[in-house]
Amino acid sequence: MKNFLQGVLGYGVGSIFILMILFSAVLAGLLRFTTIDTDTLNQVSLVAGLSILAIGGLLAANKGEQKGWLTGMLTGLVFIVIMILFQIIFENRWVSIAQLSYFGGLLLAASLGGMIGVNMPKRKV
Repeated sequence: MKNFLQGVLGYGVGSIFILMILFSAVLAGLLRFTTIDTDTLNQVSLVAGLSILAIGGLLAANKGEQKGWLTGMLTGLVFIVIMILFQIIFENRWVSIAQLSYFGGLLLAASLGGMIGVNMPKRKV
């Protein structure tokens, strides 16, 4: 149980936030210093978000070592709940239908990453 929670909260959600911050800085730099249009930027950010949540689910399940789909899904769910709370508190808006479909894709990506991560070979130190 300790590995499970440590995987979800520590490795999964922590790595998602770190990767999101890094990729946000890269996207901000692209937007500032290039002539990239917002449609392309939206597509790149969608693919990046799905990939980052899959990586977070992968890392969480690799650490948790059991039930990869559940570990990945809980990792994605914790991240999504935090994002919804941020939106409600700071933007004073509720979640739209389009966001719910996006969040569903994020959950699916994190769950798939968890399935892959639990089956990855463990490194022996």
